[in-house]
Amino acid sequence: MKQGSSGLTLREYQVYHKPAIELTPRKVTQWVKNLPIANLGDSSKSIYRLLIDANQSLIDPDKRLSILNSIEPAAHELTIALEKQFLNSRIALSEKQKKIAALVQAIQTELSIGYHSVIESIISSEVKWTNKKILVSAIALAIKYHGLVILRCYQLYASVPSRIWRELYCLYQIAKQFEVENNEISVDHTKERFSAHNYFSRILLLSAANPYQLRQREIQMLWDILPELSSHITLMSHAYNKQHYIISLNSASPPIHKSLYQKDNDKNLKLTIFPAVEHLKQMLSSIKRSDQNSVRKTMLLRHLIQTWSHGTHRSFARTSCTESLDISIGLGATHYLLMQTPGEQGEDVSGSSDTLEAMEGSLKNATLLDVAKRRNEILKQDYDYLSSSGPPSDDVWAKLYRPDQVAKQKVDELEAKNRSRDSIVRDSYKLQQVSLLNMSPGGYCIQITSEKLPKHAQTGEILGFLEKDVQEREHWSIGVVRWVRRQAKGSIVQMGVQLLAPGALPINVQLRNSKSETNEYQRALILPALTGTGQPATLITNPLSFTTNSKVRILDHGQEYDARLSKEVASSSSFRQFQFEKLGGDKNSDSPEKPPQDPSYDAQDLDGVWDLI
Repeated sequence: MKQGSSGLTLREYQVYHKPAIELTPRKVTQWVKNLPIANLGDSSKSIYRLLIDANQSLIDPDKRLSILNSIEPAAHELTIALEKQFLNSRIALSEKQKKIAALVQAIQTELSIGYHSVIESIISSEVKWTNKKILVSAIALAIKYHGLVILRCYQLYASVPSRIWRELYCLYQIAKQFEVENNEISVDHTKERFSAHNYFSRILLLSAANPYQLRQREIQMLWDILPELSSHITLMSHAYNKQHYIISLNSASPPIHKSLYQKDNDKNLKLTIFPAVEHLKQMLSSIKRSDQNSVRKTMLLRHLIQTWSHGTHRSFARTSCTESLDISIGLGATHYLLMQTPGEQGEDVSGSSDTLEAMEGSLKNATLLDVAKRRNEILKQDYDYLSSSGPPSDDVWAKLYRPDQVAKQKVDELEAKNRSRDSIVRDSYKLQQVSLLNMSPGGYCIQITSEKLPKHAQTGEILGFLEKDVQEREHWSIGVVRWVRRQAKGSIVQMGVQLLAPGALPINVQLRNSKSETNEYQRALILPALTGTGQPATLITNPLSFTTNSKVRILDHGQEYDARLSKEVASSSSFRQFQFEKLGGDKNSDSPEKPPQDPSYDAQDLDGVWDLI
């Protein structure tokens, strides 16, 4: 690799290098048509090697651009297919997924280097190129593939290489120098039409949106709506609006907010996003549907309005630490572990009592189909096809021709029966030990190996922190993951956690809005009131079932009462936080007005039993 006179990265030309095929537009087009596209491994490997051959060969700029345009559609389709194997799965990638992600980035990088070679040949050539269309296409497509590499880094919560930012700014300055930044090009296979300025603005907006605070699907949704927003921004060297971001064109860093910018003499641009914020507010007011996609889009628009309106700055000084913490990841795990904590939090709030309704596998919920199934099992044991002591399988010849398979199946069934629901929950909901990097009154920065992260660990996830005081008494704090970032080396993941409350009460909550009385109780947490900020006690629920003004029934350590969710305080893809108001009085099952009865004499509970006897 070398740096050309234009400031762009290039591959060194090898005069005596012999490529695998003849590098002419016609030959390359025919070669691409014969690619085994269904075989992702062979096709991606072949395209990557061909790109390296082309980037190391001396070719005229117009022919090089034609060759790249022949390869680009197939490379685009391959990268989309490869991305499905490592995106939208989990933060912790397997070794295979890491290699596939590296391959995708390598293909996109080689494409951008190819466009760099076209630009370098035109700029440094003594022959004056009158066809400005070649330069426009090369600059716009190079910016596009730099943007795709940056997008992939954000989706994988990895740091963007500083080289990418430096070359991106260099490409934009070349476009400004030749006055082609607003010239549009069209890409046939994607039906796209864009200019260097449009794509450059799109990348800047993505970086200014704090993508490390979003989930992978939200980052992709943001990338899809940015072309619409890029027409509502201004990008100029002089801006008089107070709300803008600074892009230092001679640096290798992303755009930063004006409040964090240290003045220098470098050449810079000012990105004003205020018109885009106003457009976001209109988009937010026009969303009327309540499906999952609309909810996710609403949360994304609120995040953008908050981020671009106020910027991001650190409210508290941070103190470095070298300690470890035990945490629970997720609302379900935190609720379960809080229930196991000795003391008041360890009491049973699940509403279990000595009634048939509360028993798991109650006869009241049994059906005649269950009885028929059990009767058939008994008959199978009595009816022996093959003079065997065990019950026969559905296939009467299985024991003759597949004895090992049948034996293994029986062992698996026996192990599944022996494994109780409690053991499954206990294996899933457990404490994770993490390293504490720094702390402040507002939250923590923690570090954990990616192998220990559960699949649901994402931004916006509820965390429980188990700490011990001087007297070795356990104390829980509740926080939420605000950003995630993967380290360049190793499999280390860092998380920024905002503290929500110094404690929580595990409860069960039931939605009461619908006419149906069969709504099940769901896990929830009550956070204590924060007197310093004037915030009353709040309720943490799952993000799907509950909305503002919902009427709920709360089961709190035997105390049962109705409440209304009055105001939404915060939300993410994993939880919602509400202020709530109690309705009426408490409904205590232990009150003297309703003395407990022996469930065996409850006629209503026994109504469904007689048909089963």
